[in-house]
Amino acid sequence: MADKPFTLVIFTSMSGHTEALARAIAEGAGSLRNTTAEVKRARDVTPDDIGRASALAFGSPTYFSYMSGELKMLFDEFLPYKERFQGKPVIAFATGEGGQSKCIESIEGILESFGVDMVHRSDILTAGLAVQGMLDQKAKNEAVNAGKKLADAGVCFACRKATEEQGVTIGGEKPTM
Repeated sequence: MADKPFTLVIFTSMSGHTEALARAIAEGAGSLRNTTAEVKRARDVTPDDIGRASALAFGSPTYFSYMSGELKMLFDEFLPYKERFQGKPVIAFATGEGGQSKCIESIEGILESFGVDMVHRSDILTAGLAVQGMLDQKAKNEAVNAGKKLADAGVCFACRKATEEQGVTIGGEKPTM
């Protein structure tokens, strides 16, 4: 894990819409004090990137109400490294002209099998971070806020990990989170 809690925002994008959403999430995540955030294309992510992150976001354009093949391939290739995902806070996001909710649900379904902690889970009433077309100011604000919430959860995760792995104590007592 990185020295500071680190949020990794992973995406695929052809039109630039998903990349813009990813960058807005990272903007929010990186705005918290003592945190960092990085945006990476799915094809450039390594198992070590996942291992050092304290929070993760995964995004894709919508293809037939499903995630991109590139993101699916990342999940397939990282199955042997699923312990690096365990317990980490995550969110999923999607852009497109329809089917974003199902796309997010497909990403979340795979992430559940990796043992993550969903910061925001889609349900019948809310589609998570789903954007149609270009990122407008309202969607950008939602993405920045989602990034802040994700990074905050990442800070809690990093504190728990430090306590477990290194016996770090806060205020003389081990924290209970």
